Amino acid sequence: MAIADRYLSDDEELVHVARQHWTVLVGEFVALLLIVALVGTALFFVPWNEEWGPIAGAVAVGVGLVAALAFWLVPTLRWATTVYILTDRRLMIREGMLSKQGRDMPLTRVNDVSFNITLWERIMRYGTLSIQSASEQEGMVLQRVPRPQWFQSEIYRQVNVAQRPDYPDGPQG
Repeated sequence: MAIADRYLSDDEELVHVARQHWTVLVGEFVALLLIVALVGTALFFVPWNEEWGPIAGAVAVGVGLVAALAFWLVPTLRWATTVYILTDRRLMIREGMLSKQGRDMPLTRVNDVSFNITLWERIMRYGTLSIQSASEQEGMVLQRVPRPQWFQSEIYRQVNVAQRPDYPDGPQG
């Protein structure tokens, strides 16, 4: 995936890339529909034959555009720019479009990977992964990961490979 390729080092292989589950966007879509409905209703009731009617209509549309930016576009862009990347050497989180945040965890440091899936999340096939490391920093929490049990298994598979004695930078045998 092109979004992940720029984060890889020369000798690193991409294993899996995931975004948060699409259900993150359901609330934003409902907010957009409500905004459109409210602006449409306001425009319906504006007395266009009055002198101030076009100004009121423009204000309603302007307020609707600002609300759509705040409650739909910004969260959608936040979702689109949040990515979970698993390589053969590390696990990464990358977030942000204008200001960026990132966190990397070498696979040789991973101690535990656990998941939490509620009934609703199980129906929708997503969940939360918690990754604990051997470092003093706190672990990683990946929210709304699609297929979390598979992703957990894949992390463990890559951790086992990374902890072999013949692995570069791995444990010395």
